[in-house]
Amino acid sequence: MISAKRSWMSVVVMVLCVSLLAACGGNGKNESGSEAEGSASAGGSPEKVTLRFMTWDSGQTLQPYQNAINAFMEKHPNIEVKVESVPDNYDQKLLTALASNTAPDVFMAWNYPLYVPGGALEDLGPWVEKDQYDLNMYYPILMDYMKYGGKLWGLPTTYSPRAIYYNKKLFDEAKVPYPQDGWTWDEFVETVGKLTKPGQYGFIATPDDVFTAQPFFWSNGGDFISDDGKQIEGVLNSEQNVKTMEFLKRVYDASSKINTAGKFSTNNGIEAFQTGQIAMWDNGMWPLGDMLAAGKLDLGTVTHPIPEGGTLKGIIHTSGYSMPKNGEHKDEAWELIKFMSGPEGSKIITANKFAFSPVKQVDKENGYANDPYLKAFAKELENSDKLIANMRTEKWSQAEDIIRSGFQAIFYNNADIKKMLDTTAQKAQEVLK
Repeated sequence: MISAKRSWMSVVVMVLCVSLLAACGGNGKNESGSEAEGSASAGGSPEKVTLRFMTWDSGQTLQPYQNAINAFMEKHPNIEVKVESVPDNYDQKLLTALASNTAPDVFMAWNYPLYVPGGALEDLGPWVEKDQYDLNMYYPILMDYMKYGGKLWGLPTTYSPRAIYYNKKLFDEAKVPYPQDGWTWDEFVETVGKLTKPGQYGFIATPDDVFTAQPFFWSNGGDFISDDGKQIEGVLNSEQNVKTMEFLKRVYDASSKINTAGKFSTNNGIEAFQTGQIAMWDNGMWPLGDMLAAGKLDLGTVTHPIPEGGTLKGIIHTSGYSMPKNGEHKDEAWELIKFMSGPEGSKIITANKFAFSPVKQVDKENGYANDPYLKAFAKELENSDKLIANMRTEKWSQAEDIIRSGFQAIFYNNADIKKMLDTTAQKAQEVLK
């Protein structure tokens, strides 16, 4: 939607210049809803529009997006984009802005089941249809993350699977061979034990990281919740999940158990990994560039271990570019979304290898799947066909708290795994009712 000022001027022109009705009617856009060639205000030059763009990125991770936005503004001199970096409490601040009709014109979003129920997001399906925008350029699993309730709420930003980073120096000192893709759970536990000693952890596994535990369960044929987001009981406490929890408890006992203070987690151990306190670390692509630039350690990457008879199932970190239903400049916002998500913008954003492009052709041109540090991440995507539990129900956060408590009882208090999963599944199921 164009600004109120421009709409008013269009009305005046139509009243005074009936002979120019065909040229001046409507909103200055072509049939696709995008800016028409040569579109201008009554003064003969495009009206300057300012868009607000909100992201959780800051510092080094913000710069790639700023680079793409700069390129967009060069192509659209009548559109200025102001970036709003919100690295803390992003979800809460976005929900507050949506509820108060003060949301930015374009924003990054990932947890659509959390945002959609408020009714403040714009369904992008009609925009795609009007422009005949090609969604087939994207990886199908990423498009699944953009949907909820049968509607499309965003176009994908970037994505990163997770893989295992390892410190080669620590492996060499312990005379342990470097891990290879396709290694087994038993090999992983053995390696963790050999790399654990006072002051050094072979690997950090904690019950607090329910999110990052999901691919271990998927690879063994299990899950936390049904695909339709309605059933936890009978899913969480499956026989496959009992075996997976037994494996994770073995990993914890082999190394993380000595981490009684809870100092590390899979997400915050970068400094400990770089300084040699952790030999192996589970994370996404985004820290890689900074670690290589720092040059503090010789590192490698490898895919997650898999159980006997299991299949590698990677977890995807991704998000979408979205806009509010009451946005003042939705036509311009849609142009920005298409640019940032499409081939040109995503190529700029992923130029420093901190993430993969959602556009398959750009990924192919970048050649990241053959990069010695990134090929493990690319392999994690190959069999990735599962949505994270957050994307299946708006009530997942409450259920996750209950599941985390159950995992803590198993890890910290040696609770019986089968009994605890049964009890936890029953309690979590009540949340969904």
